[in-house]
Amino acid sequence: MARKGENIYKRRDGRWEGRYLCGRKPDGRARYASVYGKSYTEVRERLRPLRAAEAAKLPRCPLTVPALFLGWLEAKRSQIKPSSFARYEMLVRRHILPALGAAQVRTLTAQKLRGFVDGLLRDGRLDGRGGLSPKTVGDIAAVCKSALRLARRQYALAPDLLEFSAPPVRRRPAEVLSEQESAQLTRAALAGWDLQSAAYLLCLNTGLRLGEVCALKWSDLDLAGGVLRVSRTAIRLKGGLTVQTPKTAASARTIPLTAQMLSLLAQRRGGAAADAYLLTGRTDRPMEPRTVQYRFHRFLRQNGLKDRNFHTLRHSFATRCMACGADAKLLSEILGHSSVRTTLQLYVHPSLAQKRACLAAASTLAA
Repeated sequence: MARKGENIYKRRDGRWEGRYLCGRKPDGRARYASVYGKSYTEVRERLRPLRAAEAAKLPRCPLTVPALFLGWLEAKRSQIKPSSFARYEMLVRRHILPALGAAQVRTLTAQKLRGFVDGLLRDGRLDGRGGLSPKTVGDIAAVCKSALRLARRQYALAPDLLEFSAPPVRRRPAEVLSEQESAQLTRAALAGWDLQSAAYLLCLNTGLRLGEVCALKWSDLDLAGGVLRVSRTAIRLKGGLTVQTPKTAASARTIPLTAQMLSLLAQRRGGAAADAYLLTGRTDRPMEPRTVQYRFHRFLRQNGLKDRNFHTLRHSFATRCMACGADAKLLSEILGHSSVRTTLQLYVHPSLAQKRACLAAASTLAA
């Protein structure tokens, strides 16, 4: 594993190896050379003049900070989803450009960038009420590194310019509905059965994301095959409500439904057209995710349930499946995750009762 991002490794033979950029191949890919030494420090010191000499061969970077980041945004526009582009553009225009100013890129240093990141954590909020979240700061750092890597392919920049790190992200523990709460929510949804209630039960029993359920059309429901096909998500961007492909390639999936769920949904269709959105009955406009979120909060209050985020339904489904003995890979595919690791780390929350049962089963003491 490389030390401190300097591309210095300890080899199996005990020596240390350091690699440095020494030009480009005809197709633009990087060409590297290596130096060796008995210690990390020795290799690092040998690399310094070599890297400096190679950097001197490149043209000096004429870009200003705005030119670099706005150019980077344009390069990304055709490569990523509109939602991702909107997120990056917001980070660049609200936080990166105001803080780094109109200076030339070659005047940036790793120390200055580390100070920039630390400042965002301390007092980066635009309303003056403290720092940004570690997740947002991490995203900003990732944007900076990506843009600087783009510049380094053509221009001489300080070798250590990318050696600043984002803060670790400490995720808040996700809440899940208890068995009693899930049963109470189900009874309340069935008692006032409408398409909004259908959305709550559908997510509680399939793990659909909020944007995915808002973008569902009746044509996605295959009554004969007993499945639901997820191929879109609804999201609000600066220009308004947008329907796009799901979050990742793995998010486009087919989910089998129980006979009870199929029957309940079929009862609510009425005369809606096949290409109409399930929650609005319209062919031209899906349900606004924020509207569903607001109505869900109201539904919980009206039925004596603790107020929670809509995403709690997804976490609750995943945890309930694992408690029932579901295979992690199978659950990962149902949830539309690219990795089983995401499923296990973020969406499975064993209850105290499950932990107690596990310890009881593994106990060496007589009952």
